[in-house]
Order: sequence, then structure tokens, then C-alpha cells
Amino acid sequence: MKKALPLLLILATMFVQACGNSTPSATTANTAAPVAISSEAALVTPESVPSVAPPTQPATEPQPVIEPVVHVTIPSAGTSDRATAHDNENSLFFDTKKVKTGDELYKNRFERPFTSVDMAYLPDLDIVNFSITSDEKFFYIKISMVSLDKLTQSLTGFYGIEIDRNADGRAEILLTTRPSYTAEFSADNVTAYLDINSDVGGSIINRPDTFASDGFESTIFDLAQGVYPKDDPDLVWVRQTTDGDLPAVEIAFEKWIFKDGKEAFMWSVLSSDVAIDPATLYYHDHFTPEEAGAANTDDPNYPIKDLAAVDNTCRVPLGFQAIGTEPLGCYVKGGEVEKKATPSADGAISTCGQFIELCSKVK
Repeated sequence: MKKALPLLLILATMFVQACGNSTPSATTANTAAPVAISSEAALVTPESVPSVAPPTQPATEPQPVIEPVVHVTIPSAGTSDRATAHDNENSLFFDTKKVKTGDELYKNRFERPFTSVDMAYLPDLDIVNFSITSDEKFFYIKISMVSLDKLTQSLTGFYGIEIDRNADGRAEILLTTRPSYTAEFSADNVTAYLDINSDVGGSIINRPDTFASDGFESTIFDLAQGVYPKDDPDLVWVRQTTDGDLPAVEIAFEKWIFKDGKEAFMWSVLSSDVAIDPATLYYHDHFTPEEAGAANTDDPNYPIKDLAAVDNTCRVPLGFQAIGTEPLGCYVKGGEVEKKATPSADGAISTCGQFIELCSKVK
């Protein structure tokens, strides 16, 4: 085999020279090197290489331009105490995995600071006290909880306020927060909604029904989305604080929304382990008793099921004396039996009829 190799090279060289008569032999001798050609190799030319189109980039949606926010009116602290109330809480008997009072689905009252089915206690959702103070520019509502979340040692819940100006049980404004919280007031993790079409709660506000309400359908404040009333990015704020030994969140909102000076309304607070959905309030219109489950062991629907990890309170009056007939209102000693309410009509008692200045500034 070693002796045959020079002969093959000679034959190959003669073959190349025979096929390339147009090329001078001196050039071939100086530039060409012996090449071994495999019988399995294929001849590749530029014309035989398929062209490959560059990958098509997916079209991207133009992102909204969010202008930087410059805050002017920043809350400080309430200087005038206006009202304080206490909610049912479960800090002393949570290990029984049930509640004694305060959970009545048909009345839209919930005492459910527990996980679904296994009824694990969630102390940073269990509302203890709720109070309201004010200064010249802001109302301040403080919501205190039993304790911090055990795992994170922080408040991990989503907290909210409902404002019902005409005391008919149908709140017009919903304010919500989202964690995490800081010791200083921030407007970056709060959202405000308005029920412009006045249908929250369905046909019968304080009882379950199947009326097709869309809840608080209009977002009027959310700095993350660049949404706020005209010329006012200072409408709502939140911070983490304390109420004595209890951890609390404090939500501040500007008083100018009551432009006519009639600072009279009812208000209540709520907590949840997930973002509060403005479209599904009130909860008793969206869950059947079987779906929701129950927090009381005497109820055949026990334990809590789909409607878990929520707590809310009754409504407290501010600026007027409640008599006990107000739907969803707190108990008033000597007051009349709670009466049912019907939907608000258009006009003076509609949402924008009551919040003319606020509606005029909504983008």
C-alpha cells in the first residue's frame, strides 16, 4: 500500500492538468496541492446553498408612556379622632378552626381569616380594630390586625375601604392596597375604584341575588398604570404602622372628594390574602353557600371552601347618627330592625350625583 501512494498522486496530478488546459501549468504547480477526494463527498457551489430568511420578529404592542409623578400633597397624621370600632376576631380560639360570630354569608358579613378546607389561621388578615381620623386635607383610616404573618414577619394581606355616602348599603368608592408596605406613606401600591353605574350589590344590597352587577367598574387611581384624577396624583396613600401593640395599615385619602363640604358617609374595611377584585364585590352575590363553605361548625357547609382568607366589617357612620336601619351598618343599640334596600336611581343619589367633583376629574 505504501508503494502505491506515489503512483496515485501522479495519476491525480495528470488528471487535473488534463481537465484544466486553460490554466498555465506553472501556476498549477505553484498553487495546487494534492487533494484526496472521497467518493462520498458532494460538490457544493454557492448556487446550491438555499437562502435562509432572517427570523421574523413578533410585532410588539406600543407601551403607554407613564409620565413621572410629582407629589404635592403628602399625608402626615390625623389630628382629629372621628370614630373607632371593633371587629370580631379569633386570636384566642383560632385553634378550634371555627368562628363564634361574625360570619353570615347572606348578610355579606365575613369572618374568615383561615385557609380553605384545612382552616389554618391567618393572623395578618384578622381585623381587630378600625378607626378614622382626619386633618385639613386627608381622612386616615387605620386597620389593625391580630399579628404579623408568622413566616415573613410582615403584613402580607390586601386591605380595602368601602365608602357609602348616602348610607343605602351600596358603596360608591372602593380603595384597595397591595403589599409590600413601608413605614412611610406611599401612593404607589394603592388603587381606587368608582361604581359609576351604581349597581354594586345587585338588586338587593344586603342579600344574595343574581343581578348582573359589574362591581366597581371604573379605575380612577393607579399610579402603576398612570391613572389618577386630573392634576391630582395624591388622592390615596398607604403605610404600615401600629395600633398600640397591634400591626396595622393606614390608608389616607383626600377630603376634596366631598367637595360640597358634607363630610357624612358610612365606611367599612376588608382584608384578603389575594388582590381584592372590584368586579366580584359583593361576595355573597358571586358564591353559593355550598361553594363558599362556612366558618361555623354548626353550618352544614362547614368548612370554608372557595371563599376563604377574607375578613370584613360592618359599616360605621361618620358625620351623622346612625339609627340601625342602614343596610350593612353596625349594630345600633335600640335601633330598628335592618331593612332591605333597592338600587340607587340616576340623579342626586347616583354615584356621580354624589361625587360631582370627583367624576369631573376622572380621565
